[in-house]
Amino acid sequence: MKHIIIGTAGHIDHGKTTLIRALTGRNTDRLKEEQDRGITIELGFTWFDLEEGLRCGIIDVPGHEKFIQQMVSGVVGMDMVLVVVAADEGIMPQTREHLDILKLLGIEKCILVLTKCDTVDLEWISMMEEDIRKELKDTILEDAPVVRVSSVTGEGIEDCKKAISAMVKALPERDTKGIPRLPIDRVFSLQGFGTIITGTLISGTLHKGDALEIYPEGLKARIRNIQVHEQDSEIAEAGQRVALNLTGVKKEELHKGSVISAENSMENSTLMDGKVTMLPDTKRSLKNRERLHFLSGTKEVLCRVVLLDKEEIGPGEEGLCEFILEEETVFKRGDRFILRFYSPVETIGGGVVLEPNARKKKRFSDDTIQELLSKDKGSLEDVLETLLREELETLYTISALAKRISHSKEEIEPAMENLIREERVFPVLVQKERYFLHKENAYILSTEMEHVLETFYKKHPYRIGIPKAEMREKLLKNSKQNLFDACMPFISGVRLEGEYLLLTDRTDFKDEAYQRMETNILSQLSEAGFMLPRVEELDRKKAKEEDFLDILQNLVVEGQLVKVGEDPELLILKENLDKAEDYLKSYFSENEILGIASLKEQFGTSRKCAKALIQYFDKVKMTKRVAGEAERVAGQELKHQ
Repeated sequence: MKHIIIGTAGHIDHGKTTLIRALTGRNTDRLKEEQDRGITIELGFTWFDLEEGLRCGIIDVPGHEKFIQQMVSGVVGMDMVLVVVAADEGIMPQTREHLDILKLLGIEKCILVLTKCDTVDLEWISMMEEDIRKELKDTILEDAPVVRVSSVTGEGIEDCKKAISAMVKALPERDTKGIPRLPIDRVFSLQGFGTIITGTLISGTLHKGDALEIYPEGLKARIRNIQVHEQDSEIAEAGQRVALNLTGVKKEELHKGSVISAENSMENSTLMDGKVTMLPDTKRSLKNRERLHFLSGTKEVLCRVVLLDKEEIGPGEEGLCEFILEEETVFKRGDRFILRFYSPVETIGGGVVLEPNARKKKRFSDDTIQELLSKDKGSLEDVLETLLREELETLYTISALAKRISHSKEEIEPAMENLIREERVFPVLVQKERYFLHKENAYILSTEMEHVLETFYKKHPYRIGIPKAEMREKLLKNSKQNLFDACMPFISGVRLEGEYLLLTDRTDFKDEAYQRMETNILSQLSEAGFMLPRVEELDRKKAKEEDFLDILQNLVVEGQLVKVGEDPELLILKENLDKAEDYLKSYFSENEILGIASLKEQFGTSRKCAKALIQYFDKVKMTKRVAGEAERVAGQELKHQ
């Protein structure tokens, strides 16, 4: 079912509030000051029904230049606008500023309503309509339908409703599948009910009882009750004016401009990338590091703007910018915003959000400009691919991606599957959770790992490889080790061997000197048998200490040697360790408890060496310690054999 929000725009005292009263039978001026002064200061809300039974919410926005921020707040979530022009005055300054704001916010469905037609004659109205048409050439109202009304006599009100009904039929359905987003435009409390907020639900769906989060404050709340058009409801959908009765938060904790959404679905931001369009008739140019008023949704913040592709953006020009906001807020790609000069405060332009949670960028960087252009013109797939490609040190899950760009998982999952199917992105599985590695980043990681290893080998010619934890710290420090390991199948030219990374073709480094040292180490351990030596007890035979230790470690990595024990750490040939393992299997097939003394006696070794072996078998779960320090039973590995 369609849910329609209609707004008004126009100069002060041109009859917006009176027109709404004629359409709905209700007065939207709710404040005493508004009624006393005869002008709208805050947003007013009401509704009316069309003949086909469709209920339309309608928002009355202020026309006075001092209340432009409230006007922008009211435009959020509007489907169409009634642009009100008094027949006795014609186009006025605030009419033009409102039209500029509507265009910058992407609202093009408008009806031109000539009000106060009872105060002038027919000839004057016709002349005024012709003049207005000329003045509105090349604006969003150039081809808009025109309705003549008198809110006092009721003349033309039914024609206005028919024009609205005709335009409603061409409006697209709202996004009810995205994350729910409701920018707060009013906060108050009622005795016996508690905290109440109002706003337009611009996407998604809310249900009574839903758990919510308020951004950017990070407050948690729950929906006690929902009202749509002053009637209790179990559900609210995108495109409806909504009042929520919340539990878990106090009125004083909430503010106009905050956004209500699902828990953990959005990410606060003080850095946003966008495309700016300057108004053609503004007298100002936008300069780098300019301080501005930034209006988005129902929030206004101060910001600094960094121009990324130009030194200056003049009237009627476009440019790519980075916004440094002075307060945290939340965005979604595609959100519209308005820019007003810092002082004197006047509207100079606006734009669209390209990257809600941006990273600091270099000015005039070709890569930066291409990335932002892709986010501007590209599909959701292009946006996701660009985001994954530009994050070299981080791998995202679906949930993290959704939060980063303020989408629901359901929205981005089909796009991700297409990227995977086309092999532009690789899925990396870690404990049933999928992370995503861009194909280009896999190539970059491969190249960088090879470079790190080549540099490493020049410094350590006899080492087989670099510890994988060290490589992760250099290249993927924001990822855990198990995620790093899971990426390895997508990395070429490098292989993982135990805890070490080495070049796949690392085979030609064992020269004559290497082989002499390797033979020396293996022969000493063969001669030692089960009298296990410490590393420092081995004879170096004039070899350089670093080279000797590197080759010793290589033998461990290759599986020819094993380090056993804890304090001290001792060395044993793998073939001798295999003999000890075979003995354990045979022993526990006939006995229940093994003592260190039995192991010592079997292999003719010392208690220290027997204890080191037992500690190794404990570690690999072949044995398990029981009551006495020297006694063991068969561990899990033996029980399962």
